[in-house]
Amino acid sequence: AQDRQTNQLRYYHPVSAKSRQIHRSVCKTIGVGGGNGSSKTDSCLAELVIRATGQIPLSLQQDYPREKLRGPIACRIVVESLTTTLFPIILPKLDYRRWSGVDQAGGARGHWGWIPRDCLIGGEWDKSWKAHERILRLYYRNPDKWEDILGESTIQFMSYDQDSSDFASGDFHIVLHDEPPKEAIWVENMARTMRVDGTMLLAMTWPDDPTIAVDWMLDRLYYPAQPGPQHDPHIAWINLDTTENKNLNQTAVARVAGQMSASERSSRIFGQPITLSNRVH
Repeated sequence: AQDRQTNQLRYYHPVSAKSRQIHRSVCKTIGVGGGNGSSKTDSCLAELVIRATGQIPLSLQQDYPREKLRGPIACRIVVESLTTTLFPIILPKLDYRRWSGVDQAGGARGHWGWIPRDCLIGGEWDKSWKAHERILRLYYRNPDKWEDILGESTIQFMSYDQDSSDFASGDFHIVLHDEPPKEAIWVENMARTMRVDGTMLLAMTWPDDPTIAVDWMLDRLYYPAQPGPQHDPHIAWINLDTTENKNLNQTAVARVAGQMSASERSSRIFGQPITLSNRVH
């Protein structure tokens, strides 16, 4: 029991009030805008792992929608770069042996990798991770009877520097985009989730450079998620603040935020989009 408690995702997922909205939502498209270090990526990774393994953290046992758990699933995670993002940043967040946080390993401010050890093939990372294929295999365990393995889920990893045509195959129950994708990649992944009634996830910090094109994300995701006559009930948008991440040194966050401009703080700390800022000639 002690070994299982040490290695289970459910024992190590402190959930803030705002990130809890991600896990409660049953929308088919969920956008998470967050400041740098706001836990937007971690929260979305935790959500994907819950669905891929069937294991619900204790902090969410009372209110996690069970209809989102549908047995072994196929997942896709798209990152900015395989070399600078996937291997040094994303995979360590999933590996149960790796610690992320301000405090020393096991401290209050941080967490171990999100994937429970007993959901890895044979309980070993190296048996689950296929580097040449960039595919991670996981046991999907019965949410109500942990001893029952119902099958294997897979997580495929891709990057934005690939051509959009590379995304035009397969069916996926959940696709997570880490940082803003190109619209063509987003559309291809929408088609991949369509046939299995899957979920599209986006975790991003809005760029503070108004010349970077984000119009398509505003039109497809942000505005339809806002309250009003044009609200789409199938789309949710959640903002996470860097100031609310308890795993950070908030004294340092406050010091650096004080050196930013108002527009930089809006996007990099509070996860707000900078809109209507382009020049009109």
